[in-house]
Amino acid sequence: MAIHAKESLTPPLSKRREFGKKAGGKEKFQSFNPYNRGMEPTLDTYKLSCELFGHSLDVRAVAVGASTPEGGQIILSGSRDKSTKLWKPIGNEYIESLTLQDHKNFISYIYFHTAEQWICTASNDATICIYKQDGFLPLLTLKGHESTVCALSEGLHPRSLISGSWDKTARVWSIGETGEVTTITLKGHEAAVWAVATLKTEQKYVTGGADKCIYYWNDKGEKLRLLKGHTDCVRGLIGLEANTLLSCGNDAVLHFWNEDGECVRKLTGHTNYIYAMARNQALGDQVVVSCGEDSTLRMWNVITGDQLGEPILHPAISVWSVACLQNGDIVTGCSDGVVRVFSKEPARQASEAVQKAFDLAVATRKSQLTEEIGGVKKTDLPGPEALLSNGTREGQTKMVRHLDGSVKCYSWELGKWNLVGDVTGASGGTQASSGKNLYEGKEYDFVFNVDISDTAPPIKLPYNRGEDPWLAAQAFIHKNDLPQAYLEQVANFIVKNSESGPMVVSQAPTGYQDPFTGGSRYVPGSSNTSVRTTGNADPFTGSSSYSTSSSHAPSSVDVNFVRAGDKHFPVSSYRTFDTCDAAKVLEKMKEFNSKLTPSDGKVGDELLLAVIKLTEQSPVLELTALEALVILLKWPAGQLFPVIDILRLAVRNEAIFSVLCNSHDFLSIVLPQLGGAAANQLMIVRCLANSLTHKTGRQAVESQLPKVIELISGIRAGSANLQIAMSTFYLNLTISQTQGVAKSEICYMVTTGVVELLKWAKDLEACYRSMQAIGNLTTTPCGQETIAQVISVDYVMDKLRELTNTPQGENFSKVNSVGQALLAAF
Repeated sequence: MAIHAKESLTPPLSKRREFGKKAGGKEKFQSFNPYNRGMEPTLDTYKLSCELFGHSLDVRAVAVGASTPEGGQIILSGSRDKSTKLWKPIGNEYIESLTLQDHKNFISYIYFHTAEQWICTASNDATICIYKQDGFLPLLTLKGHESTVCALSEGLHPRSLISGSWDKTARVWSIGETGEVTTITLKGHEAAVWAVATLKTEQKYVTGGADKCIYYWNDKGEKLRLLKGHTDCVRGLIGLEANTLLSCGNDAVLHFWNEDGECVRKLTGHTNYIYAMARNQALGDQVVVSCGEDSTLRMWNVITGDQLGEPILHPAISVWSVACLQNGDIVTGCSDGVVRVFSKEPARQASEAVQKAFDLAVATRKSQLTEEIGGVKKTDLPGPEALLSNGTREGQTKMVRHLDGSVKCYSWELGKWNLVGDVTGASGGTQASSGKNLYEGKEYDFVFNVDISDTAPPIKLPYNRGEDPWLAAQAFIHKNDLPQAYLEQVANFIVKNSESGPMVVSQAPTGYQDPFTGGSRYVPGSSNTSVRTTGNADPFTGSSSYSTSSSHAPSSVDVNFVRAGDKHFPVSSYRTFDTCDAAKVLEKMKEFNSKLTPSDGKVGDELLLAVIKLTEQSPVLELTALEALVILLKWPAGQLFPVIDILRLAVRNEAIFSVLCNSHDFLSIVLPQLGGAAANQLMIVRCLANSLTHKTGRQAVESQLPKVIELISGIRAGSANLQIAMSTFYLNLTISQTQGVAKSEICYMVTTGVVELLKWAKDLEACYRSMQAIGNLTTTPCGQETIAQVISVDYVMDKLRELTNTPQGENFSKVNSVGQALLAAF
């Protein structure tokens, strides 16, 4: 039986004074009456009622709609699939009765305005759609926010709403009978406004944001009060009786605030972000449920601070939203795309078969808390929802945990995830007990670390005794998309280090034609020692990938790379692109020069020879060479990239940079090319990254930073090399902010650029450096603003979590590690 506070269960005065405070000689008391402890409701009596399948992506919002003639209530759900669905009760089940698809991006919040019978949906497209119950089209679409609308509530006056947005504002919308709209903007938060609430009795609005602050406002939009206490983003607000307030957030704590704005109770139990709360007034005014990133639904008595029963674990990573029906049933929306209803009434609980299936999925998730496969905890593996995101590279493999407890391996091929097979535990279960090396869940006699270049971590090469070294080498090359020219060297390496047999006899080079010169590609370890190279061939010069100066050191079998325990930020040393095959660059320039006419900028060979000297590690400042370089920079765009490649090396020298910048304004010449050919884009971004290694370069680039970042942010696709160059440019910009007085405008622009890059970048090294860049900025005085910027972009936050939680293998385990450090900083 549901007992409400208005019933005659008045506790002793001493208990009622728990939150009392003397004021003017009199006691003030909460209007709540705590439950008799023996009669409190409990989540332990709740069981699954039904599961609603229909959304193709995670369910970000649930709400309760209008009552039906049969006595039930409509359930509303909104998803990342951009749709809102209405579920009509039929007996103890719900059927999908209507789908609304008027938003251009995912649904972030749903609110049912009871007084007006409006269904209000908020979206990542920065709009709010208002529907009448069972309406197919919006009555009105509210526009005015500049970013995602993530919170809604009714207004203080009839036909009004309040909304919160990632644009750092809340808005009060008043809608006339004929459809005219007036707004009041509530400004004061320094980051996204994630939560809004309306206190009808006090005639006040309340907002909570990513800046950890809670503000009270009057109906004119004037700020009245500030509450501080959360240590992370505020995600939910509920106004309660007696002018009290309940809040929750990313700090995993519910805060109970009295009418004087004091936090008098903290409700703890969640182990990760709390995303949403809802009152369950069928059980009592003091009963609240909450859900979050720890996969649980929890119930609380907000007066006593007690958790009511054990949490209900969901077979999904995130429980995004929760709502309560008038009959006491609880609705949740999850990251697995399922809407679930739980009930305490046996008549409304699911059949034994459905309940057993759910219990099995939950039991499986519990077992995964300690279970390992291939040395990786199952709980660290993503669920099936991970297959909704595109792969980061062709051939990428991903282990996915399914609801039945199985772990399956998928490979990203031709734009989709293909099932490779089941991943089973190796004999002995762990590497320590099996005595062998585990790699991707399989046992091997050897798992070698192969260093290809300094721009990427070592690549794992698994091998078993008795296996054909040539076949193992070929499989390794195919899997990692390496040049076929590496085959002999890899096979020889396997034979030598596994003691499998005689060395493979070296053969003649393969017939690969270099795209830059037409000659064969340099192979690491080849006899030509006149050019310093590393492993990955550059698509424009044919030489190995550009890397930091340390990459010139010889490769070793077990190289040092960033390990899980290493510090990933702040980064204090600038990254540069130093490698160059000067002979090939000169040859290419001669080829282009021979095809030009004097009007196009054709020059004599002596000028080309003078310019090529600028590629030296310590070039001599010769004005003739610099003037020649400026002349070549005016070549047609199609022939420009080898010239910019030389510029990229020349600007490392501060004196040369100063002359090029002050006397020739070279930036105004090259920056427009960022909107042109991919080859030019790559070289210019590398040039900018190298320019930041000295004070003169930093001052020049920062003076044009708005224009530079606007141009670079306009690049929305590109090769792995371009992605790495862009992330390195941003990383170098952040280093200067950590070593001096950080400038808020620069931190803001850089964060904006990194966020834009993370929206499309797939290369893991580029993602790693981007995460380092964000990490650098979090260590500056502008850190909170940076964090607020990043967490306000839901897609990027989801990507950061996916990169962090998806085991990358030791090749890119540093991505997991930096992600953990970054999310901890958030």
